Amino acid sequence: MRRFTATCAPFGWVLMLTAPIPDVESPAPNSFLNFPTVLISSTFPSARNIGEMRNRGIEGTFTWKDQIHTINYAITLNASYNATRLEKWNEYIGRGSNNSGANIFIDMPYNYVYAYEAIGIAQTWQDVYNATPQDAQPGDILRKDLNGDGKIDANDMRAYTNIQRDRPTTFAALNGYVSWKNFDVAFMIQGAAGRKDFWLNNYNNVNFGASRYASTWGHWYNPWNWENRDGAWPRLGGSGNNTATGTTGAGMSTFWLDDMSYIRFKNVQVGYSVPKNILKRIGVNNLRIAGSAENLLTKTAWRGLDPEKTGNASDAYPIVKSYALSVQLGL
Repeated sequence: MRRFTATCAPFGWVLMLTAPIPDVESPAPNSFLNFPTVLISSTFPSARNIGEMRNRGIEGTFTWKDQIHTINYAITLNASYNATRLEKWNEYIGRGSNNSGANIFIDMPYNYVYAYEAIGIAQTWQDVYNATPQDAQPGDILRKDLNGDGKIDANDMRAYTNIQRDRPTTFAALNGYVSWKNFDVAFMIQGAAGRKDFWLNNYNNVNFGASRYASTWGHWYNPWNWENRDGAWPRLGGSGNNTATGTTGAGMSTFWLDDMSYIRFKNVQVGYSVPKNILKRIGVNNLRIAGSAENLLTKTAWRGLDPEKTGNASDAYPIVKSYALSVQLGL
């Protein structure tokens, strides 16, 4: 842990930087477990490490405090960056290898993005003829022939070596406080970056079954058709490549890949403390009235409901805005 603090009394400010830096020479122990094959045994085999993954990152806290006449204020920024890299694996790793559903390869992030590169939705038969043969029709997603061999197969999937699907690499939160006489305001803004994932779920699947499946309003208005060339989704009932998933996203295209970076106005609170000279008349020590709001605004490119959550592709419940009014009374 390294801490740097700078103060300047004449100007009334304090700057503090806290930067814990992990030991980059020590990979995370017991990162992955596997069980050896035992043909005859009366006991459960012991677990063993089958790989090593290293986490590198830095975290900092910056605080600014000041007073201008009767106004007091403080701002604190917390920020962190952490990236993972798979360094060792004692089993064979080839193209498209995975561990419990997560894409793995040496010197890449754990569960990196692995997908076909989408050209776009074919608008005409000429678009289909101009593309590499891939059993497509107008309204289907066209995939790029990355290796130029004249066919689309797993060899055309691209590994995005600096993008992970499970969690962001960067987090930040800005906390602020302002007080003037008997009024005070506090707020928090948070955000994250460095994560991408596929937005393909039960509610935008254009190849859904004919039974036990309820279509949504999006299925009426978003799919491509001859009268809706600007449709945001491929055609209904089109090529299976339009919604291919696979255990680790194998077969998915970047058409559904979204940047899950976001910035969110997490909360704000406004309060007022009744002056003491007024409270003395009614025999009360203190009285504060405050109003607060949570999750007011989120800015993101993610087409799903909440970019902060993990494993929420088919989540039907959006993040909830809430408002509260509180009264603190001291007798």
